[in-house]
Amino acid sequence: MLGLLIYKVIFFMKALIQQIEKDLNNNNLKLHNEPFFTFFSDEENIIRDAHICHAVLFFNKALQILDEEPYDADREEHVLTGDYFFSQFYKILALHNEYKVINDVSSISKEITSNKSAYATSDKNPPHAELKSLLFAPLIYLVDNGYAHNNLLQLINQYIDSINIENLPYISKSTGDNNG
Repeated sequence: MLGLLIYKVIFFMKALIQQIEKDLNNNNLKLHNEPFFTFFSDEENIIRDAHICHAVLFFNKALQILDEEPYDADREEHVLTGDYFFSQFYKILALHNEYKVINDVSSISKEITSNKSAYATSDKNPPHAELKSLLFAPLIYLVDNGYAHNNLLQLINQYIDSINIENLPYISKSTGDNNG
C-alpha cells in the first residue's frame, strides 16, 4: 500500500510539471531542474497530504516569479505565468476542500507582501532570517504544520545563500536595469 502511495506522489508531481510546461509553453521555467520541485517529487520529503504540499509549492513559485522584474518584452508572459501558478494552488486545494489551507496561505501572503513593500521603500535590505520568511513563508508553513520534512528548511537556506538580493526589486532598493 505504501509503495502505491509513493508512486502516486511521484507520478502526480511529474504529471503536474508536464501539464504546466504544456499549458504555459514557457521554456524559461525549467521546472525539472527547480530544486523545490525536485524536493517535492521525492516522497520521503512529504510527511502527509501531498496535494497540499504541491499546491503550496505552486503558490510559492508564483510569489517567486512575481518578485522578479521581467524584461519589458516578457512582462505579459511573466504575469500570466504567476497567475497560472496561483490558479493551480486554488484549483488543487478547492478540489480537496482544503479551505483552511487556502485561508492560512492567503494570510501569510498578505503579511509577507506588506513586509516586502516596506523593504522596497526603505534604504535597507532584510537580514537573512527575514529574507527566508519573505521568500518562503508558504513553504515554511508546510514544515511548521507537519506536511513536509525539515530538510526543506535546509534547501531554503541553500537557496537564500545563493541568490543575489539585488535581483529582487520588491525587496531590495538596488536593482539592475531590466528593461531589455
